[in-house]
Amino acid sequence: MVIPPRYVSSILILQQKYNMNKSKLLNIINKVYPLISEDYSCSAKVEIHYNIYERLSGVKGMSGTACAQAEYDWNENKIYIYSSKMIGEEGILRSLIHECVHSNQCKAKFNAYYLCGYTYETHPYEIEAKDQEKKWKKYKQNTIRIG
Repeated sequence: MVIPPRYVSSILILQQKYNMNKSKLLNIINKVYPLISEDYSCSAKVEIHYNIYERLSGVKGMSGTACAQAEYDWNENKIYIYSSKMIGEEGILRSLIHECVHSNQCKAKFNAYYLCGYTYETHPYEIEAKDQEKKWKKYKQNTIRIG
């Protein structure tokens, strides 16, 4: 998706206003992830990075155009949360649920669906994970007291 230049500054202002600092993000994850991981039988460890580019390159300040909020790594059994893309508790809860669902899916089938021409929007595993995200409110009550 290409964002017209006239909207870029507004988007950056919104991101600066609503991006969670790492400390608040960590507090929320520590509070709700044990519950989500138990409900979804997920044993993945969670790591927080500013964005996918910094994580993959190891270079602070590295950026690009992809907009991943989170990612599950089957090889490492890790969920990567990208703080630059987190907007509020709902986004965190949805991302944790989504990636926990992926942790129970078959990586070979996940890749095969893409090879067969499925897109993110039509991929059966992504549809399943997005559908489970709707249950985020179940965990919202556990974040209310977090400052």
